[in-house]
Amino acid sequence: MSLTGTSLSGAGTQRRTGVVHIYEQEEASFDERRQRPDGSYLCATFAGRWTRRPRDADGPSFEDLTLDQALIWARSRAPEVQIRYGRGEYHSAGESNPSHLPEWPPADLPKRLIRRRPPEQGWRERSEGDPPIEWRLELLLMPSHPEHMQTTKRWEAERQVEAAAAALGASHWDPEPLEAWLESGGQADAPNIGLAGLYPPGFRLHMSVFAATSTQAEARAASRLPQLPQGWRVRATAFPPV
Repeated sequence: MSLTGTSLSGAGTQRRTGVVHIYEQEEASFDERRQRPDGSYLCATFAGRWTRRPRDADGPSFEDLTLDQALIWARSRAPEVQIRYGRGEYHSAGESNPSHLPEWPPADLPKRLIRRRPPEQGWRERSEGDPPIEWRLELLLMPSHPEHMQTTKRWEAERQVEAAAAALGASHWDPEPLEAWLESGGQADAPNIGLAGLYPPGFRLHMSVFAATSTQAEARAASRLPQLPQGWRVRATAFPPV
């Protein structure tokens, strides 16, 4: 077996004791056009580590092996092999199964693994030819001078936000990203966690839009906005229904 192009660490083959844990590798994705995280991809390659019980932190390990290569590596080192593909449960692929795991392979294992989205992220691969679905949408309206939102300008800004929410048919809006930014003393991105992660200071509108893709949903929502004060910025983020 050739392991050219793979990554291995640790000493040579151990006496066949302990357990090897194998998992499919996953890598983060980034949307360059919209400059934001874009979920992840399952790589169809595997990584793993040999350990004794209790687990060692420095046992031999591997990365970037095919499924067959990973199983050969593991079975040559330990009688107990635990493996999972995707984000599923672990299965037993060794001669010993003290944890009483289901046996490998699982019934849904495809004949050929390819780089792919996790099942729960399939919506990220939709195209404009797909039938429309309902998207949850956050529209962030960002004033040009958020530091002024502690003065009477805050009232003027909120009137603009209320008008925008009415024009869009938003279910509701909130100032939480702005409030978090003000409370943090004007940090670049206040740690206000929501559907879209970290937020710059602004007012957040919540609504639903029917469209084929998230990009299309975001564009439709933004195009329906009434005229905002000069210098205000808009960020739309669409998510599929729960």
